[in-house]
Amino acid sequence: MSTPLGVVAPTAPLRLRTGRPGSLRLALGVLCLCALLLGVVQLTVAASLDDADSLPAIALFTAVFFIWVGAGVVAWWRRPNNATGALIVFGGLAVFVGGLVNLGIPVLDVISVVFATSVLAVAVHLLHAFPSGRLHGRLSTATVIVGYVVSIVLQAPLYFVRDDNAGLFRAIVMGQQILGLAVMVVTAGILVGRLRAADRAHRRVLLPLFLYGSLAVLLIPLAPIILPPLGVPSPMVGVVQLTLSAGLPIAFLLGVLTGGFARTGELDALSAWLGLAGATRSAVARALASTLGDDSLRVVYWAADRSVFVDERGVAVDTAQGDRNRSWLDVRVDSRLVGAIVYDRRMIADEQLVRRAGEVLAIAVDRERLTAELLASNGELLQSRLRLVETADRERTRIAQDLHDGLQVQLVLLALEAQQIGTAPDASPGTSIASTELRQRIDEAAADLRRLVHNVLPAALVERGLSAAAEDLVDRLAIPATLDLQVDDESLEPATTNTAYFILAEALTNAVRHSGASAVEVRLSQSHDRLSIQVADNGVGGASVESGTGLKGLIDRVDVLGGSFWIESPRHQGTRVKVELPCAS
Repeated sequence: MSTPLGVVAPTAPLRLRTGRPGSLRLALGVLCLCALLLGVVQLTVAASLDDADSLPAIALFTAVFFIWVGAGVVAWWRRPNNATGALIVFGGLAVFVGGLVNLGIPVLDVISVVFATSVLAVAVHLLHAFPSGRLHGRLSTATVIVGYVVSIVLQAPLYFVRDDNAGLFRAIVMGQQILGLAVMVVTAGILVGRLRAADRAHRRVLLPLFLYGSLAVLLIPLAPIILPPLGVPSPMVGVVQLTLSAGLPIAFLLGVLTGGFARTGELDALSAWLGLAGATRSAVARALASTLGDDSLRVVYWAADRSVFVDERGVAVDTAQGDRNRSWLDVRVDSRLVGAIVYDRRMIADEQLVRRAGEVLAIAVDRERLTAELLASNGELLQSRLRLVETADRERTRIAQDLHDGLQVQLVLLALEAQQIGTAPDASPGTSIASTELRQRIDEAAADLRRLVHNVLPAALVERGLSAAAEDLVDRLAIPATLDLQVDDESLEPATTNTAYFILAEALTNAVRHSGASAVEVRLSQSHDRLSIQVADNGVGGASVESGTGLKGLIDRVDVLGGSFWIESPRHQGTRVKVELPCAS
Protein backbone atom coordinates (compact mmCIF):
# COMPACT_ATOMS: atom_id res chain seq x y z
CA MET A 1 0.00 0.00 0.00
CA SER A 2 1.37 3.35 -0.99
CA THR A 3 0.55 6.43 1.11
CA PRO A 4 1.41 10.14 0.80
CA LEU A 5 4.41 11.43 2.66
CA GLY A 6 5.24 14.79 4.21
CA VAL A 7 3.73 14.65 7.72
CA VAL A 8 5.68 16.80 10.16
CA ALA A 9 5.65 15.74 13.79
CA PRO A 10 4.90 18.52 16.28
CA THR A 11 7.76 19.62 18.46
CA ALA A 12 7.66 20.91 22.00
CA PRO A 13 8.38 24.59 22.61
CA LEU A 14 12.04 25.31 23.26
CA ARG A 15 13.20 27.15 26.37
CA LEU A 16 16.77 28.31 26.78
CA ARG A 17 18.51 29.43 29.91
CA THR A 18 21.55 31.64 29.54
CA GLY A 19 23.48 33.86 31.89
CA ARG A 20 22.89 37.21 30.24
CA PRO A 21 19.08 37.33 30.64
CA GLY A 22 19.66 36.73 34.34
CA SER A 23 22.09 39.64 34.48
CA LEU A 24 19.63 41.85 32.65
CA ARG A 25 16.89 40.87 35.07
CA LEU A 26 19.13 41.82 37.98
CA ALA A 27 20.08 45.17 36.43
CA LEU A 28 16.47 46.07 35.69
CA GLY A 29 15.49 45.02 39.19
CA VAL A 30 18.10 47.35 40.65
CA LEU A 31 16.81 50.14 38.39
CA CYS A 32 13.25 49.59 39.62
CA LEU A 33 14.46 49.63 43.23
CA CYS A 34 16.33 52.91 42.70
CA ALA A 35 13.25 54.48 41.06
CA LEU A 36 11.12 53.32 43.98
CA LEU A 37 13.55 54.80 46.50
CA LEU A 38 13.61 58.13 44.63
CA GLY A 39 9.84 58.28 44.64
CA VAL A 40 9.61 57.37 48.32
CA VAL A 41 12.24 59.96 49.24
CA GLN A 42 10.39 62.64 47.25
CA LEU A 43 7.08 61.80 48.92
CA THR A 44 8.74 61.70 52.36
CA VAL A 45 10.29 65.14 51.85
CA ALA A 46 6.95 66.49 50.60
CA ALA A 47 5.15 65.11 53.64
CA SER A 48 7.59 66.92 55.95
CA LEU A 49 6.93 70.31 54.34
CA ASP A 50 4.64 72.83 55.92
CA ASP A 51 2.96 73.51 52.53
CA ALA A 52 0.23 70.90 52.36
CA ASP A 53 -1.05 72.26 49.04
CA SER A 54 2.04 71.01 47.20
CA LEU A 55 1.64 67.40 48.36
CA PRO A 56 -1.00 66.40 45.71
CA ALA A 57 1.15 67.83 42.91
CA ILE A 58 4.23 65.99 44.17
CA ALA A 59 2.25 62.74 44.51
CA LEU A 60 0.97 63.14 40.95
CA PHE A 61 4.47 63.79 39.59
CA THR A 62 5.74 60.74 41.47
CA ALA A 63 2.97 58.56 40.04
CA VAL A 64 3.75 59.71 36.49
CA PHE A 65 7.45 59.07 37.19
CA PHE A 66 6.63 55.49 38.24
CA ILE A 67 4.57 54.98 35.07
CA TRP A 68 7.44 56.13 32.85
CA VAL A 69 10.04 53.98 34.61
CA GLY A 70 7.75 50.93 34.78
CA ALA A 71 6.94 51.14 31.07
CA GLY A 72 10.61 51.66 30.24
CA VAL A 73 11.71 48.64 32.26
CA VAL A 74 9.14 46.39 30.57
CA ALA A 75 10.16 47.63 27.11
CA TRP A 76 13.84 47.20 28.02
CA TRP A 77 13.21 43.62 29.13
CA ARG A 78 11.19 42.96 26.01
CA ARG A 79 13.90 44.24 23.69
CA PRO A 80 17.28 44.30 25.49
CA ASN A 81 19.25 45.27 22.39
CA ASN A 82 16.92 48.17 21.60
CA ALA A 83 17.28 51.67 23.07
CA THR A 84 13.53 52.31 23.30
CA GLY A 85 13.28 51.05 26.88
CA ALA A 86 16.28 53.12 27.99
CA LEU A 87 14.79 56.25 26.38
CA ILE A 88 11.49 55.73 28.22
CA VAL A 89 13.35 55.36 31.53
CA PHE A 90 15.27 58.54 30.71
CA GLY A 91 11.96 60.27 30.10
CA GLY A 92 10.85 59.13 33.56
CA LEU A 93 13.92 60.78 35.08
CA ALA A 94 13.02 63.97 33.20
CA VAL A 95 9.53 63.86 34.76
CA PHE A 96 11.05 63.32 38.20
CA VAL A 97 13.45 66.25 37.85
CA GLY A 98 10.68 68.46 36.48
CA GLY A 99 8.59 67.80 39.60
CA LEU A 100 11.35 68.80 42.06
CA VAL A 101 10.25 72.43 41.85
CA ASN A 102 7.27 71.56 44.05
CA LEU A 103 9.58 70.76 46.98
CA GLY A 104 10.51 74.43 47.38
CA ILE A 105 14.24 73.73 47.78
CA PRO A 106 16.25 76.52 46.03
CA VAL A 107 18.99 74.30 44.62
CA LEU A 108 16.47 71.84 43.25
CA ASP A 109 14.41 74.70 41.82
CA VAL A 110 17.22 75.58 39.41
CA ILE A 111 17.58 71.98 38.20
CA SER A 112 13.81 71.56 37.91
CA VAL A 113 13.29 74.73 35.84
CA VAL A 114 16.15 73.90 33.48
CA PHE A 115 14.83 70.38 32.83
CA ALA A 116 11.10 71.17 33.14
CA THR A 117 10.34 70.55 29.45
CA SER A 118 13.06 67.97 28.75
CA VAL A 119 10.42 65.20 28.74
CA LEU A 120 9.06 66.74 25.53
CA ALA A 121 12.48 66.38 23.90
CA VAL A 122 12.60 62.76 25.02
CA ALA A 123 9.16 62.20 23.49
CA VAL A 124 10.36 63.67 20.19
CA HIS A 125 13.43 61.44 20.41
CA LEU A 126 11.20 58.38 20.92
CA LEU A 127 9.01 59.31 17.96
CA HIS A 128 12.04 59.53 15.67
CA ALA A 129 13.77 56.40 17.04
CA PHE A 130 10.83 54.01 17.29
CA PRO A 131 10.81 51.05 16.71
CA SER A 132 14.55 50.33 16.36
CA GLY A 133 15.56 52.69 19.18
CA ARG A 134 18.08 54.51 16.99
CA LEU A 135 17.83 57.61 14.84
CA HIS A 136 17.78 57.15 11.06
CA GLY A 137 19.18 59.83 8.80
CA ARG A 138 20.73 63.23 9.35
CA LEU A 139 17.41 65.06 9.34
CA SER A 140 16.04 63.02 12.24
CA THR A 141 19.28 63.42 14.18
CA ALA A 142 19.34 67.18 13.63
CA THR A 143 15.65 67.51 14.58
CA VAL A 144 16.15 65.64 17.86
CA ILE A 145 19.22 67.71 18.71
CA VAL A 146 17.27 70.91 18.10
CA GLY A 147 14.51 69.50 20.30
CA TYR A 148 16.91 69.04 23.22
CA VAL A 149 18.35 72.53 22.64
CA VAL A 150 14.85 74.06 22.76
CA SER A 151 13.84 72.09 25.87
CA ILE A 152 17.05 72.44 27.88
CA VAL A 153 19.45 75.08 26.53
CA LEU A 154 16.76 77.72 25.88
CA GLN A 155 14.95 76.76 29.09
CA ALA A 156 17.88 77.55 31.38
CA PRO A 157 17.85 81.37 30.88
CA LEU A 158 14.21 81.52 32.00
CA TYR A 159 15.27 80.91 35.61
CA PHE A 160 17.68 83.81 35.62
CA VAL A 161 15.62 86.30 33.61
CA ARG A 162 13.38 88.19 36.07
CA ASP A 163 10.32 90.34 35.60
CA ASP A 164 12.46 93.48 35.35
CA ASN A 165 13.57 92.23 31.97
CA ALA A 166 10.20 91.05 30.68
CA GLY A 167 11.04 91.84 27.05
CA LEU A 168 13.97 89.42 27.04
CA PHE A 169 11.81 86.83 28.81
CA ARG A 170 9.13 87.07 26.16
CA ALA A 171 11.74 86.88 23.39
CA ILE A 172 13.19 83.67 24.81
CA VAL A 173 9.75 82.16 25.21
CA MET A 174 8.82 83.13 21.67
CA GLY A 175 12.06 81.66 20.35
CA GLN A 176 11.28 78.44 22.19
CA GLN A 177 7.80 78.30 20.74
CA ILE A 178 8.92 78.99 17.17
CA LEU A 179 11.73 76.43 17.27
CA GLY A 180 9.52 73.92 19.06
CA LEU A 181 6.85 74.30 16.39
CA ALA A 182 9.50 73.85 13.69
CA VAL A 183 10.70 70.68 15.40
CA MET A 184 7.16 69.27 15.43
CA VAL A 185 6.49 70.23 11.80
CA VAL A 186 9.66 68.44 10.66
CA THR A 187 8.84 65.51 12.94
CA ALA A 188 5.36 65.23 11.49
CA GLY A 189 6.75 65.22 7.95
CA ILE A 190 9.24 62.47 8.79
CA LEU A 191 6.61 60.36 10.54
CA VAL A 192 4.18 60.68 7.63
CA GLY A 193 6.92 59.51 5.27
CA ARG A 194 7.60 56.49 7.47
CA LEU A 195 3.92 55.62 7.64
CA ARG A 196 3.64 55.72 3.87
CA ALA A 197 6.68 53.47 3.49
CA ALA A 198 5.53 50.98 6.16
CA ASP A 199 3.61 47.83 5.32
CA ARG A 200 0.02 47.38 6.47
CA ALA A 201 0.86 45.41 9.62
CA HIS A 202 3.40 47.93 10.91
CA ARG A 203 1.21 50.86 9.86
CA ARG A 204 -1.55 49.64 12.18
CA VAL A 205 0.90 49.88 15.09
CA LEU A 206 2.73 53.06 14.13
CA LEU A 207 -0.24 55.24 13.16
CA PRO A 208 -1.93 55.51 16.60
CA LEU A 209 1.45 55.76 18.32
CA PHE A 210 2.73 58.56 16.09
CA LEU A 211 -0.60 60.37 16.21
CA TYR A 212 -0.89 60.34 20.00
CA GLY A 213 2.79 61.16 20.54
CA SER A 214 2.71 64.14 18.20
CA LEU A 215 -0.53 65.51 19.69
CA ALA A 216 0.73 65.04 23.26
CA VAL A 217 4.00 66.87 22.55
CA LEU A 218 2.01 69.77 21.07
CA LEU A 219 -0.75 69.91 23.70
CA ILE A 220 1.42 69.64 26.82
CA PRO A 221 3.12 73.07 26.35
CA LEU A 222 0.00 74.65 24.82
CA ALA A 223 -2.38 73.51 27.58
CA PRO A 224 -1.84 76.66 29.73
CA ILE A 225 -2.79 78.77 26.69
CA ILE A 226 -5.74 76.70 25.40
CA LEU A 227 -7.50 75.43 28.55
CA PRO A 228 -7.99 78.55 30.78
CA PRO A 229 -10.12 80.40 28.18
CA LEU A 230 -12.29 77.26 28.07
CA GLY A 231 -13.00 77.60 31.80
CA VAL A 232 -10.57 74.96 33.01
CA PRO A 233 -9.15 75.92 36.47
CA SER A 234 -5.40 76.42 36.71
CA PRO A 235 -4.80 73.37 38.98
CA MET A 236 -6.56 71.15 36.45
CA VAL A 237 -4.30 72.39 33.67
CA GLY A 238 -1.33 70.75 35.39
CA VAL A 239 -3.33 67.55 35.86
CA VAL A 240 -4.15 67.46 32.14
CA GLN A 241 -0.49 68.01 31.26
CA LEU A 242 0.67 65.20 33.54
CA THR A 243 -2.06 62.89 32.24
CA LEU A 244 -0.95 63.48 28.65
CA SER A 245 2.63 62.90 29.73
CA ALA A 246 1.71 59.63 31.48
CA GLY A 247 0.09 58.37 28.28
CA LEU A 248 3.33 58.69 26.28
CA PRO A 249 5.26 55.77 27.87
CA ILE A 250 2.12 53.62 27.82
CA ALA A 251 1.67 54.30 24.09
CA PHE A 252 5.28 53.37 23.29
CA LEU A 253 5.10 50.28 25.49
CA LEU A 254 1.95 49.13 23.70
CA GLY A 255 3.77 49.69 20.43
CA VAL A 256 6.52 47.33 21.57
CA LEU A 257 4.13 44.72 22.97
CA THR A 258 1.61 44.65 20.10
CA GLY A 259 3.89 45.43 17.17
CA GLY A 260 5.14 41.88 16.65
CA PHE A 261 8.47 42.65 18.33
CA ALA A 262 9.47 39.52 20.18
CA ARG A 263 11.78 39.71 23.18
CA THR A 264 15.30 39.92 21.79
CA GLY A 265 17.79 37.95 23.84
CA GLU A 266 21.50 37.63 23.22
CA LEU A 267 22.71 35.76 20.19
CA ASP A 268 24.43 33.24 22.44
CA ALA A 269 20.97 31.80 23.09
CA LEU A 270 20.47 31.48 19.33
CA SER A 271 23.82 29.70 19.03
CA ALA A 272 22.79 27.19 21.68
CA TRP A 273 19.42 26.71 20.03
CA LEU A 274 20.91 26.02 16.61
CA GLY A 275 23.12 23.35 18.15
CA LEU A 276 20.12 21.28 19.23
CA ALA A 277 19.07 18.28 17.19
CA GLY A 278 15.81 18.48 15.34
CA ALA A 279 15.84 22.21 14.57
CA THR A 280 13.99 22.56 11.31
CA ARG A 281 14.68 25.16 8.66
CA SER A 282 11.46 27.11 9.28
CA ALA A 283 12.04 27.02 13.04
CA VAL A 284 15.59 28.37 12.55
CA ALA A 285 14.25 31.28 10.51
CA ARG A 286 11.60 32.00 13.16
CA ALA A 287 14.21 31.87 15.92
CA LEU A 288 16.42 34.35 14.07
CA ALA A 289 13.51 36.72 13.44
CA SER A 290 12.51 36.50 17.09
CA THR A 291 16.07 37.03 18.30
CA LEU A 292 16.61 40.14 16.20
CA GLY A 293 13.07 41.50 16.68
CA ASP A 294 12.04 41.63 13.01
CA ASP A 295 9.15 39.40 11.95
CA SER A 296 9.72 40.30 8.29
CA LEU A 297 13.31 38.94 8.32
CA ARG A 298 14.10 36.33 5.68
CA VAL A 299 17.00 33.96 5.07
CA VAL A 300 17.81 33.24 1.42
CA TYR A 301 20.35 30.83 -0.01
CA TRP A 302 22.92 31.16 -2.77
CA ALA A 303 22.54 28.69 -5.65
CA ALA A 304 26.00 28.76 -7.22
CA ASP A 305 25.02 26.66 -10.24
CA ARG A 306 22.38 29.23 -11.23
CA SER A 307 24.10 32.29 -9.72
CA VAL A 308 20.87 33.39 -7.99
CA PHE A 309 19.47 33.57 -4.47
CA VAL A 310 16.67 31.08 -3.75
CA ASP A 311 14.21 30.62 -0.89
CA GLU A 312 13.81 27.46 1.20
CA ARG A 313 11.75 25.84 -1.60
CA GLY A 314 14.44 26.47 -4.20
CA VAL A 315 12.51 29.26 -5.96
CA ALA A 316 14.60 32.17 -7.25
CA VAL A 317 14.32 35.37 -5.17
CA ASP A 318 14.23 38.85 -6.65
CA THR A 319 17.24 40.75 -5.31
CA ALA A 320 16.24 44.14 -6.70
CA GLN A 321 16.45 46.75 -3.95
CA GLY A 322 12.99 48.22 -4.50
CA ASP A 323 12.50 49.02 -0.81
CA ARG A 324 15.15 51.32 0.59
CA ASN A 325 14.28 50.16 4.10
CA ARG A 326 15.33 46.55 3.35
CA SER A 327 18.98 45.55 3.72
CA TRP A 328 20.85 42.47 2.58
CA LEU A 329 23.74 41.04 4.57
CA ASP A 330 25.76 38.24 2.93
CA VAL A 331 26.43 35.08 4.91
CA ARG A 332 29.71 33.33 4.13
CA VAL A 333 31.54 30.19 5.20
CA ASP A 334 35.20 31.17 4.99
CA SER A 335 35.12 33.21 1.77
CA ARG A 336 32.36 31.20 0.10
CA LEU A 337 28.95 32.86 -0.25
CA VAL A 338 26.20 30.57 1.10
CA GLY A 339 23.25 32.93 1.60
CA ALA A 340 22.00 36.26 2.89
CA ILE A 341 19.86 37.74 5.65
CA VAL A 342 17.23 40.21 4.44
CA TYR A 343 15.95 42.48 7.20
CA ASP A 344 14.15 45.77 7.86
CA ARG A 345 16.50 48.58 8.89
CA ARG A 346 13.64 50.25 10.73
CA MET A 347 13.35 47.21 12.99
CA ILE A 348 17.07 46.51 13.41
CA ALA A 349 19.27 49.59 13.59
CA ASP A 350 22.51 47.84 14.56
CA GLU A 351 23.98 46.00 11.58
CA GLN A 352 26.53 44.32 13.85
CA LEU A 353 23.73 42.30 15.47
CA VAL A 354 22.74 40.95 12.05
CA ARG A 355 26.38 40.35 11.14
CA ARG A 356 26.93 38.36 14.32
CA ALA A 357 23.77 36.40 13.63
CA GLY A 358 25.15 35.65 10.17
CA GLU A 359 28.33 34.29 11.70
CA VAL A 360 26.29 32.10 14.04
CA LEU A 361 24.04 30.92 11.19
CA ALA A 362 26.71 30.38 8.54
CA ILE A 363 26.98 26.59 8.87
CA ALA A 364 23.22 26.16 9.25
CA VAL A 365 22.59 28.36 6.21
CA ASP A 366 25.10 26.35 4.18
CA ARG A 367 23.29 23.17 5.16
CA GLU A 368 19.94 24.64 4.20
CA ARG A 369 21.42 26.01 0.96
CA LEU A 370 22.21 22.46 -0.05
CA THR A 371 18.67 21.43 0.85
CA ALA A 372 17.24 24.32 -1.20
CA GLU A 373 19.41 23.33 -4.18
CA LEU A 374 18.20 19.75 -3.84
CA LEU A 375 14.57 20.91 -3.77
CA ALA A 376 15.17 23.06 -6.83
CA SER A 377 16.80 20.14 -8.67
CA ASN A 378 13.94 17.88 -7.65
CA GLY A 379 11.45 20.43 -8.95
CA GLU A 380 13.30 20.62 -12.27
CA LEU A 381 13.35 16.80 -12.44
CA LEU A 382 9.58 16.64 -11.86
CA GLN A 383 9.01 19.23 -14.57
CA SER A 384 11.22 17.24 -16.93
CA ARG A 385 9.30 14.05 -16.17
CA LEU A 386 6.01 15.88 -16.70
CA ARG A 387 7.21 17.09 -20.09
CA LEU A 388 8.14 13.48 -20.98
CA VAL A 389 4.64 12.32 -20.03
CA GLU A 390 3.04 15.06 -22.11
CA THR A 391 5.35 14.26 -25.02
CA ALA A 392 4.47 10.56 -24.79
CA ASP A 393 0.75 11.41 -24.77
CA ARG A 394 1.14 13.57 -27.85
CA GLU A 395 3.11 10.82 -29.61
CA ARG A 396 0.48 8.26 -28.59
CA THR A 397 -2.22 10.49 -30.05
CA ARG A 398 -0.26 10.95 -33.27
CA ILE A 399 0.32 7.21 -33.67
CA ALA A 400 -3.34 6.42 -33.03
CA GLN A 401 -4.39 9.10 -35.52
CA ASP A 402 -1.97 7.82 -38.17
CA LEU A 403 -3.17 4.25 -37.71
CA HIS A 404 -6.81 5.29 -37.84
CA ASP A 405 -6.54 7.66 -40.79
CA GLY A 406 -3.80 5.83 -42.69
CA LEU A 407 -3.41 2.09 -42.36
CA GLN A 408 -7.01 1.39 -41.35
CA VAL A 409 -8.33 3.29 -44.38
CA GLN A 410 -5.94 1.39 -46.65
CA LEU A 411 -7.15 -1.93 -45.26
CA VAL A 412 -10.76 -0.94 -45.87
CA LEU A 413 -9.90 -0.01 -49.47
CA LEU A 414 -8.04 -3.31 -49.96
CA ALA A 415 -11.05 -5.24 -48.66
CA LEU A 416 -13.28 -3.43 -51.16
CA GLU A 417 -10.90 -4.23 -54.03
CA ALA A 418 -10.78 -7.89 -53.00
CA GLN A 419 -14.56 -8.00 -52.96
CA GLN A 420 -14.72 -6.37 -56.41
CA ILE A 421 -12.29 -8.95 -57.81
CA GLY A 422 -14.34 -11.83 -56.43
CA THR A 423 -17.61 -10.47 -57.80
CA ALA A 424 -16.30 -9.49 -61.24
CA PRO A 425 -18.28 -11.08 -64.17
CA ASP A 426 -15.19 -12.72 -65.68
CA ALA A 427 -13.89 -14.06 -62.36
CA SER A 428 -13.44 -17.83 -62.13
CA PRO A 429 -14.87 -19.76 -59.17
CA GLY A 430 -11.37 -20.23 -57.74
CA THR A 431 -10.66 -16.52 -57.98
CA SER A 432 -13.95 -15.68 -56.25
CA ILE A 433 -13.21 -18.06 -53.39
CA ALA A 434 -9.65 -16.76 -53.00
CA SER A 435 -10.74 -13.12 -53.08
CA THR A 436 -13.46 -13.80 -50.50
CA GLU A 437 -10.95 -15.43 -48.14
CA LEU A 438 -8.56 -12.50 -48.71
CA ARG A 439 -11.31 -9.99 -47.89
CA GLN A 440 -12.12 -11.87 -44.66
CA ARG A 441 -8.45 -11.84 -43.60
CA ILE A 442 -8.27 -8.11 -44.41
CA ASP A 443 -11.41 -7.53 -42.30
CA GLU A 444 -9.81 -9.46 -39.42
CA ALA A 445 -6.64 -7.42 -39.74
CA ALA A 446 -8.71 -4.21 -39.76
CA ALA A 447 -10.55 -5.37 -36.62
CA ASP A 448 -7.23 -6.11 -34.89
CA LEU A 449 -6.00 -2.68 -35.95
CA ARG A 450 -9.12 -1.03 -34.54
CA ARG A 451 -8.55 -2.80 -31.22
CA LEU A 452 -4.92 -1.67 -31.26
CA VAL A 453 -5.92 1.92 -31.97
CA HIS A 454 -8.51 1.73 -29.18
CA ASN A 455 -5.91 0.42 -26.74
CA VAL A 456 -3.40 3.10 -27.72
CA LEU A 457 -5.95 5.89 -27.37
CA PRO A 458 -9.71 5.29 -27.57
CA ALA A 459 -11.68 7.53 -29.85
CA ALA A 460 -14.27 8.18 -27.13
CA LEU A 461 -11.56 9.67 -24.88
CA VAL A 462 -10.31 12.00 -27.59
CA GLU A 463 -13.69 13.01 -28.98
CA ARG A 464 -16.01 13.00 -25.92
CA GLY A 465 -13.80 13.11 -22.83
CA LEU A 466 -13.15 10.99 -19.75
CA SER A 467 -16.80 10.39 -18.82
CA ALA A 468 -17.68 8.84 -22.16
CA ALA A 469 -14.50 6.76 -22.22
CA ALA A 470 -15.20 5.47 -18.69
CA GLU A 471 -18.75 4.48 -19.72
CA ASP A 472 -17.34 2.67 -22.74
CA LEU A 473 -14.89 0.73 -20.57
CA VAL A 474 -17.59 -0.32 -18.10
CA ASP A 475 -19.96 -1.33 -20.88
CA ARG A 476 -17.32 -3.65 -22.39
CA LEU A 477 -16.72 -5.54 -19.11
CA ALA A 478 -17.65 -9.21 -18.97
CA ILE A 479 -18.89 -8.90 -15.38
CA PRO A 480 -21.59 -6.67 -13.84
CA ALA A 481 -20.34 -3.18 -13.00
CA THR A 482 -21.73 0.02 -11.52
CA LEU A 483 -20.43 3.46 -12.50
CA ASP A 484 -20.80 6.70 -10.51
CA LEU A 485 -19.66 9.78 -12.47
CA GLN A 486 -19.29 13.27 -11.01
CA VAL A 487 -16.72 14.82 -13.36
CA ASP A 488 -16.52 18.03 -15.38
CA ASP A 489 -14.59 16.93 -18.47
CA GLU A 490 -13.92 20.47 -19.67
CA SER A 491 -11.97 21.38 -16.53
CA LEU A 492 -9.50 18.48 -16.84
CA GLU A 493 -6.05 18.87 -18.37
CA PRO A 494 -5.10 16.36 -21.11
CA ALA A 495 -2.40 14.75 -18.94
CA THR A 496 -4.89 14.25 -16.11
CA THR A 497 -7.55 12.87 -18.46
CA ASN A 498 -5.18 10.37 -20.08
CA THR A 499 -3.71 9.23 -16.76
CA ALA A 500 -7.16 8.74 -15.22
CA TYR A 501 -8.28 6.64 -18.21
CA PHE A 502 -5.22 4.37 -18.18
CA ILE A 503 -5.54 3.84 -14.40
CA LEU A 504 -9.20 2.94 -14.84
CA ALA A 505 -8.45 0.58 -17.74
CA GLU A 506 -5.63 -1.19 -15.86
CA ALA A 507 -7.66 -1.59 -12.66
CA LEU A 508 -10.68 -3.00 -14.56
CA THR A 509 -8.50 -5.37 -16.58
CA ASN A 510 -6.92 -6.71 -13.37
CA ALA A 511 -10.36 -7.12 -11.79
CA VAL A 512 -11.61 -9.23 -14.72
CA ARG A 513 -8.48 -11.26 -15.53
CA HIS A 514 -6.78 -11.85 -12.18
CA SER A 515 -9.11 -11.32 -9.23
CA GLY A 516 -11.93 -13.66 -10.20
CA ALA A 517 -14.41 -10.96 -9.26
CA SER A 518 -18.11 -11.27 -10.01
CA ALA A 519 -18.85 -7.54 -9.66
CA VAL A 520 -16.98 -4.27 -9.71
CA GLU A 521 -17.77 -0.70 -8.62
CA VAL A 522 -16.26 2.38 -10.29
CA ARG A 523 -16.48 5.93 -8.94
CA LEU A 524 -15.03 9.08 -10.49
CA SER A 525 -15.57 12.29 -8.54
CA GLN A 526 -14.15 15.80 -8.71
CA SER A 527 -13.87 18.13 -5.71
CA HIS A 528 -12.21 21.54 -5.98
CA ASP A 529 -8.79 20.83 -7.49
CA ARG A 530 -8.65 17.03 -7.05
CA LEU A 531 -9.93 14.18 -9.24
CA SER A 532 -10.65 10.99 -7.30
CA ILE A 533 -10.73 7.55 -8.98
CA GLN A 534 -11.95 4.47 -7.07
CA VAL A 535 -12.26 0.91 -8.38
CA ALA A 536 -13.43 -1.83 -5.99
CA ASP A 537 -14.11 -5.53 -6.76
CA ASN A 538 -15.21 -8.55 -4.75
CA GLY A 539 -12.45 -10.85 -5.96
CA VAL A 540 -9.86 -12.95 -4.16
CA GLY A 541 -7.65 -10.01 -3.19
CA GLY A 542 -3.94 -10.30 -2.58
CA ALA A 543 -3.00 -7.84 -5.31
CA SER A 544 0.19 -5.81 -4.90
CA VAL A 545 2.17 -3.26 -6.83
CA GLU A 546 5.18 -5.58 -7.01
CA SER A 547 3.22 -8.35 -8.75
CA GLY A 548 3.17 -6.67 -12.16
CA THR A 549 4.54 -3.84 -14.24
CA GLY A 550 1.21 -2.24 -15.22
CA LEU A 551 0.51 -0.58 -11.89
CA LYS A 552 4.16 0.38 -11.38
CA GLY A 553 4.16 2.46 -14.55
CA LEU A 554 0.89 4.11 -13.58
CA ILE A 555 2.20 4.92 -10.09
CA ASP A 556 5.20 6.65 -11.64
CA ARG A 557 2.87 8.63 -13.85
CA VAL A 558 0.67 9.58 -10.87
CA ASP A 559 3.77 10.68 -8.96
CA VAL A 560 4.88 12.90 -11.84
CA LEU A 561 1.51 14.68 -11.81
CA GLY A 562 1.74 15.21 -8.04
CA GLY A 563 -1.05 12.76 -7.22
CA SER A 564 -1.51 9.98 -4.66
CA PHE A 565 -2.02 6.22 -5.12
CA TRP A 566 -3.51 3.71 -2.66
CA ILE A 567 -4.23 -0.01 -3.05
CA GLU A 568 -5.92 -2.20 -0.43
CA SER A 569 -6.18 -5.90 -1.24
CA PRO A 570 -6.50 -8.19 1.79
CA ARG A 571 -6.81 -11.92 1.07
CA HIS A 572 -10.34 -13.06 0.14
CA GLN A 573 -11.75 -9.58 0.72
CA GLY A 574 -11.46 -8.01 -2.71
CA THR A 575 -9.30 -5.17 -4.00
CA ARG A 576 -9.79 -1.42 -3.75
CA VAL A 577 -7.70 1.01 -5.79
CA LYS A 578 -7.93 4.73 -5.05
CA VAL A 579 -6.08 7.46 -6.94
CA GLU A 580 -6.20 11.23 -6.51
CA LEU A 581 -4.92 13.52 -9.25
CA PRO A 582 -4.59 17.30 -9.32
CA CYS A 583 -6.81 19.00 -11.87
CA ALA A 584 -7.95 22.48 -12.86
CA SER A 585 -10.93 23.78 -10.86
